[in-house]
Amino acid sequence: MKPLAALLFLLFLVGCGGTAAAPSGSSVAPPPTGSSSGSPATTAGVVNVATGQTVGSVDVTVVAPAGTPAPNAQDLGVAPIGGGGTAFNTGDVIHRGQTARILLFGPGLSGDMKITIRGPADIDIAEFTSITSTTGTAGLSFIAVANANAALGARTVILQNAKGDITTFTGGLEVVP
Repeated sequence: MKPLAALLFLLFLVGCGGTAAAPSGSSVAPPPTGSSSGSPATTAGVVNVATGQTVGSVDVTVVAPAGTPAPNAQDLGVAPIGGGGTAFNTGDVIHRGQTARILLFGPGLSGDMKITIRGPADIDIAEFTSITSTTGTAGLSFIAVANANAALGARTVILQNAKGDITTFTGGLEVVP
């Protein structure tokens, strides 16, 4: 039996050999430099991973949110300045040249969050306020002024709390004519 076990072991080793290349469009951080003692890297690196892709020899750590509840932007609406309004899980539109109140609802949202609108710098924001929906969901609102020549298209609203937790409403605010 010993020769058979040795043969199987050698076949196993040969079967484990080979090379692999990362799929095009992805990148993996270079290995850490310095000591080869096998100690873990102490600096973070960027690793892009596509759906279903595996990353060998890289430990990926996802830190739990620091805030409770974790912020989660679920609904966004564009309302008149005077009050009222409705928010939708699909987002809403703002017209070029329009001044409106933007409403965002979801767990962990409040008016003291840092708000960023991704895209061209043609929407000004001000007057951040904590609000609550008619169903008791926490939220925030702010005034948005879309420039008369604002670029058309969807924008992502990024919210960050004081503890560094981030939530986004991706493509939820669309500029239309």
